[in-house]
Amino acid sequence: MAGGYIGKLLFVDLSTGEIKEETPEEKLLKDFIGGYGVGARILYSRQKGGADPLGPENILGIVTGPLTGTPAPFGCRYVVVGKSPLTGGWGDANCGADFGPNLKFAGYDGIFFTGISEKPAYLFIDNGKAELKDATHLWGKDTFETEDILKAEHGRTANVISIGLAGEKLCLISCIITHKGSAAGRSGLGAVMGSKKLKAVVVRGDGKVPLADTQATDRLRKEYLAALQKPGQNMLHLFGTCQHTDHSAHSGDTPVKNWGGIGVIELPDVSGLTKELFNANVANRTGCWRCPIACRGGLKEGPGEYKYPAGTKRPEYETAAAFGAMCLNTNAEAIAMANHICNIYGLDTISTGTVIAFAMECYEHGIITKKDTDGIELTWGNHRAMIAMTEKIARREGFGDVLADGVKRAAERIGKGAEEFAVHIGGQELGLHDPKFDFPAFAGTPTSAKYQMDAAPGRHTAGFGPTWFQGYVINACGLCLHINTQINGIKMATEFMSAVTGWDRSTEELLICGERIGNMRHLFTLREGDNPLNRKVHGRITGRPPQKDGPLAGVTADLEAQVYWNLGALDWDRITARPSRQKLLELGLDDIVEELWPPQAMPGFGPR
Repeated sequence: MAGGYIGKLLFVDLSTGEIKEETPEEKLLKDFIGGYGVGARILYSRQKGGADPLGPENILGIVTGPLTGTPAPFGCRYVVVGKSPLTGGWGDANCGADFGPNLKFAGYDGIFFTGISEKPAYLFIDNGKAELKDATHLWGKDTFETEDILKAEHGRTANVISIGLAGEKLCLISCIITHKGSAAGRSGLGAVMGSKKLKAVVVRGDGKVPLADTQATDRLRKEYLAALQKPGQNMLHLFGTCQHTDHSAHSGDTPVKNWGGIGVIELPDVSGLTKELFNANVANRTGCWRCPIACRGGLKEGPGEYKYPAGTKRPEYETAAAFGAMCLNTNAEAIAMANHICNIYGLDTISTGTVIAFAMECYEHGIITKKDTDGIELTWGNHRAMIAMTEKIARREGFGDVLADGVKRAAERIGKGAEEFAVHIGGQELGLHDPKFDFPAFAGTPTSAKYQMDAAPGRHTAGFGPTWFQGYVINACGLCLHINTQINGIKMATEFMSAVTGWDRSTEELLICGERIGNMRHLFTLREGDNPLNRKVHGRITGRPPQKDGPLAGVTADLEAQVYWNLGALDWDRITARPSRQKLLELGLDDIVEELWPPQAMPGFGPR
């Protein structure tokens, strides 16, 4: 096996307690790189279509990339994969901090769980030895308490991922937390972990990732670290991604008032959302494993009305936008508190802020009243009501239970026309960058197509079409996407992949892997009967009708043209979204050709 791959995957059956090791074939790693590439191929091959997302057959994977835990700058990421209970299709959630590298140091590139444990359990991996342990004493604990208890039991060098009460109660917008605030946030995979009664995974190891060429990796690291030392490069270090929250609320970048408002009109004063205010209570600046940017901030204890504890993470942009402009709230301390609540209970901040904004609009229109909301006045900008409802969602208490599974299901439960205000795609709340706005530095050029068409919809960190192949590569390698805002990400990935793995591969070869990964995730979703062309796209997302004032006045996204062009470029059918037989053969997906294109195949494609 080449350097860079420890070469072990762990398969855990929670129903029987059986734990098996497998060494992946070299072809799997060369074709799908790692991360959600390997995850998608394994889930498609080993899981039948139609599995219940919260049932024993759904496979929950935790997978690193080949550059995770190596000298490659930004090489800290891991991804959680599974069938999403929120959308019913492919689900993945990317995360940083220290867990991914330490999983590799403990001896494994990935773990795949099936089954349901009879009682709460956690997996403990200690330098290549894995065992399931009783988590009864942890069930009901928040993620901070869980991490502290497990570190006390297994040592301070142990790394922990866990779910909180939201995951235990199967909230479909729940997530998985590590390092007291880093979240594998999207797709509702915290609920999958909760459905399996898997409270946590603990890893401890002192191994090293094998490197094919140590001298080359050391040289490349020095070169790229030097390239990062440029004027203005420290803004991300100083302020994190919340540095533009106030400006984005007015520029048209941030959706406002549940995607229905105009920042300069409905939120004229954004002085409460400045980077200086979000930074005012920062005690220290930290980063993911060996990150040269270190963009996270740890807060002191809340100084005012909101007494969040010391160590609470400073909100990042998506959180600040979800609990800020989306709810017409400009209280930065309330946003910090909401972020803390989501972190301890294990809630996706994007979905939580969005579903509260949706509820506020329903409240404004009289669809729900104080009688429905347990006496909470869900008026726009009411930060106290926002905090109270966040707690209720996490605990599935009262009206919080109505909102705990996201916007789509909340609208169905409320009825009375609430669907008009339910902004989502395929059941997933959207990232907080308006696709009608041109923000190429991170969110990409204006395109609503990526929100609709990605296998895991609603992602601002995703794309659609050939221009996103490099995004698949960077994700699968285990690199942070912020690499693209700092240096030439695909060039760095190519050079480090050769030095780490010993496989001398060109950028063009890696981009073919990226295309293969994109197709694999897409095929998983298609097999579940989810043709993304049939997903409903709310008019507010595309500007139908367009806003009458503000920076996006008169702007309507040409969604159909975006989709049509990219389908042709991908060689996917423009009605069924099925990849052509020739495309699948080009990508080496011969086994799937036989499934989609049997000799007796008739036109059209639907759920199996």
